[in-house]
Amino acid sequence: MGRQLPDEPGAGRRERLGGRLANLQDGLRRRPMHIRVIVPVLDSKELVGKAEAEYRSFAGEGVEISAVPLGRGTNSIEAEFDSALAAPEVMRLAREAEADGVDACTIACFTDPGLAGARELVSIPIVGEGEAALHMAAMLSNRFTVFITEKPLFPLIRRVVARYGLERNLASVRAAGASVLALDEGCLAHIIAESIDAVERDGAEAFVMGCTGTGFDMAQAVEEALHRHFGAAIPVIDPGKVALHFARAMVATGLKPSKLAYPTPAFARDEYAFA
Repeated sequence: MGRQLPDEPGAGRRERLGGRLANLQDGLRRRPMHIRVIVPVLDSKELVGKAEAEYRSFAGEGVEISAVPLGRGTNSIEAEFDSALAAPEVMRLAREAEADGVDACTIACFTDPGLAGARELVSIPIVGEGEAALHMAAMLSNRFTVFITEKPLFPLIRRVVARYGLERNLASVRAAGASVLALDEGCLAHIIAESIDAVERDGAEAFVMGCTGTGFDMAQAVEEALHRHFGAAIPVIDPGKVALHFARAMVATGLKPSKLAYPTPAFARDEYAFA
């Protein structure tokens, strides 16, 4: 008859801890993922409400969406100046989101105001719509065209593309033919015509809608029109949708911004009083 071995020291404690960890993981799985959309303009039911509704429409089950505007800033971002004014508020709202227990944030503007600074201030994922959309376009094509509202913004968009090292992938920048606040379905025919011309003249193989105001529906309509015209799949990327799913993927995989790349600043300085 074999001798019974004594229980391994600490085995019971490890078993209890394992059970608690399993219960914690179950609780985390049941809690909805919360993604906050920072809309970097002053409170506007038109822009903020539209952004929140669109994010919710493609967020999927188990994802909670909340959208917040700036307390200080401009009504739209159509210049480097506007983007710079928005940055401090974006960073403040990112810290507020982390304190609220939000899992990740997206910045709903193609210029990604305050993105790098926000990543320094917090530990949760912060995704810029411009960065996400441009890298997605580079993955799906060799050369892409960015649509922006009007021609005076072309230099700004080229600087955004250069910031992410994708100048060689940029086929062209095209104008939607209206300001951010005036974008509507009436611009659709113009955008489709410009898209066809960009394929034929510039060698564009994909498109990025470079303004949150264009919306997912418009991107989808342009993609369908291009497919009918060329008989081939040509992706038209909505930055909001791509940014949301980048954020979801980061939360799901537990990936966060590197603190070697985005080190936490010294909060002793007076200029950080906003935080």
